[in-house]
Amino acid sequence: MNKSNVISFLAALIFAACTSTPKSYIIEGVVPDESYNNQMVYLYDYATRKNTDSALVVDGKFRFTGSVDTAVIRRLEFIVLNRLAANIILENGKILVNMADPESTKGTMMNVERSKFRTEIESLFNDFRERYLEIEKQQDIDEETRQNLYDENIEQYKILIGGLIEKIFSSNKNNALGTFVLFSGWNYMEPDHLDNLYAQAGDIVRGFIPLHNIIETNAIKRQTAAGMPFVDFAIENGNRDGSKASFSDYVGRGKYVLVDFWASWCGPCIAEIPVLVEVYNKYKGDKFEVLGVAVWDKREESLKSLDSHSIPWPQIIDASDIPTNLYGISGIPHIILFGPDGKIIARDLRGNQLKAKVAEVMQ
Repeated sequence: MNKSNVISFLAALIFAACTSTPKSYIIEGVVPDESYNNQMVYLYDYATRKNTDSALVVDGKFRFTGSVDTAVIRRLEFIVLNRLAANIILENGKILVNMADPESTKGTMMNVERSKFRTEIESLFNDFRERYLEIEKQQDIDEETRQNLYDENIEQYKILIGGLIEKIFSSNKNNALGTFVLFSGWNYMEPDHLDNLYAQAGDIVRGFIPLHNIIETNAIKRQTAAGMPFVDFAIENGNRDGSKASFSDYVGRGKYVLVDFWASWCGPCIAEIPVLVEVYNKYKGDKFEVLGVAVWDKREESLKSLDSHSIPWPQIIDASDIPTNLYGISGIPHIILFGPDGKIIARDLRGNQLKAKVAEVMQ
């Protein structure tokens, strides 16, 4: 082999080495400050809901190593210090994470694209928030007009988010990046739009159990959407005295019933109590009732919270996840208004929107 051929051969080897696919991953992370030193950071698997690996923070840094056959979604998290966390796409290669800026993962291709996606989401959210504040400042409009402007703002936001998700997903229908954009953006999209994209997905996306569960929950929401009849359930010790309670003891009996699915540990649930008290005191009687359904909570904690907040309306407690599974509820508080015939009038009511909807039907 002559000299020129040797040089060409060596150059080809170097190029192949530089462009070959990595066979393992390295996650190099830094933490916001020294308070995280000597703490454990965990690698969490959304699908199994378990930590798959851990690393110790030393001198403000931590490191994970390993290999994966296919890129997957994971979360880096501390279980102390405010549960600081960062989502990543775990793929072979070097992944760089700054826990002070959890969305800015770098290094591998999918993580760079994931960070770009989150940056665009944040930009859209900031625009949405600015429009919201502008609406809030307007003094010369009534509450109904204000609420309509809020709703229009939310609708525009969902359209923009959905368009961004669809744009990225169209090129990533069968990988972890496509999975991530659907999984992280599903609650900003209309259910039909999400279902349409999911129907186009490959096996990797469809095999992500948390996303599959969301699709199933959306199907349940359609069955319990506005205009649909209520779904009954019974809790063996659902009354305060430990006797059996049924949803149909309250709903479908000739009254409008505002049902609050809540838990004692849920801050937003507690924050909604003054709104419910105002509505209850104004409309309670032969035509209107409020019902609380305590979910995802311990019986004793629910009872303690009811007493401490002096909640006057009836309750079904110790309901666990029975009603939330039936009604496709993934977050609380979730407040649903039922008509006298038991049909659902509106879901996911909060604050001024809740008061306006109750006032509308009571008139």
